[in-house]
Amino acid sequence: MNEGQQSTPQAGAGRDVCLRCGAPLQSMGVEEFRVGGTSGGWKLLFGEWAELGEGMLKLEVLACGACGYVETRMPPRT
Repeated sequence: MNEGQQSTPQAGAGRDVCLRCGAPLQSMGVEEFRVGGTSGGWKLLFGEWAELGEGMLKLEVLACGACGYVETRMPPRT
């Protein structure tokens, strides 16, 4: 690498590399996130009935120990 050039992460170079700083990402596990349903006043009026359209989306959470950013991705298929 020539003097003055900076190393930047390239897409596809490493799957578990931070997109911001290029440091390795650490998997924090798979979490379920609620999607859909209703919010605000409808939830207040209808209670649990307002959550009938709600679903769960599984995402793997990855954290960067260097810059502190958190990213999500689809969990690996098993």
